[in-house]
Amino acid sequence: MPGPLDGVLVLDLGQFLAGPYAPMILSDLGATVIKIEPTRGDSMRYGSPFIGCQRGKLDLALDLKQPEAAEIVLKLAEKADVLHHNMTKGTATRLGVDFDQVTARNPEIVYCNTYAYGLEGPMSISGGIDPLYQAVVGLEYEAGGVEHGNPPMYIRFGMTDTANAFASVVGVLSALFHRKVTGKGQDVWTSLLNGGAMFVSEVAKLADGTTAPTRPSLDKELTGLSPCYRLYQTQEGWIQVAATTPTEWATMCALLGAPELGADPRFASFEGRAAARAEIEPRLEQAFGARTALVWAALFDAQGVPAEVAVDTRNGETVLHDADNERLGLVASYDHPMLGHMTQFGSLIDFSDTPTGDFGPPPMLGQHSRAILSKFGWADAEIDGLIERGVVYQAAEGVPYPWPL
Repeated sequence: MPGPLDGVLVLDLGQFLAGPYAPMILSDLGATVIKIEPTRGDSMRYGSPFIGCQRGKLDLALDLKQPEAAEIVLKLAEKADVLHHNMTKGTATRLGVDFDQVTARNPEIVYCNTYAYGLEGPMSISGGIDPLYQAVVGLEYEAGGVEHGNPPMYIRFGMTDTANAFASVVGVLSALFHRKVTGKGQDVWTSLLNGGAMFVSEVAKLADGTTAPTRPSLDKELTGLSPCYRLYQTQEGWIQVAATTPTEWATMCALLGAPELGADPRFASFEGRAAARAEIEPRLEQAFGARTALVWAALFDAQGVPAEVAVDTRNGETVLHDADNERLGLVASYDHPMLGHMTQFGSLIDFSDTPTGDFGPPPMLGQHSRAILSKFGWADAEIDGLIERGVVYQAAEGVPYPWPL
């Protein structure tokens, strides 16, 4: 069965992560997505992050520095519902595919540009990458527990990239609904700065300039927020506990052989336990060392105490190799002609009448160039000429794409 966005055509001119990730989510939801990338390949094509944000797309390789290529994009845009990219300010204008040029050909299109700092202001012309926005919104300061004398800490995964991408998905879907009501397309933009701001929304500054104590801080060892809400090292491996209710806290302490901690009225509240970390945690740390993380997780599960083993993803034991997750559709598997069998996260949203799935592997460079152009009205002889002039790249059978020099 088709997904909920069946019939929606998206042109994806994005590169790196923040640009292509959102069109992949739209593809997961049933849209037809044409990835338009340089004839030498997306800037991240030859690195592992590329495969994480490209599945399910068709691929058209164009040299957008040539005017003929821009005209191809504009002709495709005449039939498209969405054009999405993450070019820096002014780049799309130089290439001939900016909002004004595209909407002159299709006033109903939704045009989305994800920026670094945003559309306006002195930093609007700047590009950027994820850790810069983790830094500028304070995430790295918070993650490092700097108030304890630690250095700031860079959080490895592209969190502002993905937040930016999901914000643009929401923006695009909202604009498509607006178009359904009014018949008009519009310009949509998000930014990496916006994406980072989502993760610090719990920080509040009061009228007197002080910061509201809205949540406890990480400890110096960066294990968590309180004795009942943190990581503990065990005899083998680490375990994350989240015993936030009085019953869960008392049960956890009893299982660890310290029932008096669970019964102490000083530690009845989350705030009380957070304030007394120095007194409580040495007892619990010693107790956790008596068993493995797997054993503790089983004991806690049986008694209703929320806990999970901190999985070492480098040994292959991940959520992508879990039978229950596979059954629930949270895991997607497909075969790639060069990379072999691939496994990735699956359906992020479930629908009763328009299920998603069967995403397909990331495309090879220029894999569908000829087929796409033919579908949109170019004759075979015209396509041959475009390929000969280097305007278009079509992957030859057995030669998926040219490797960089």
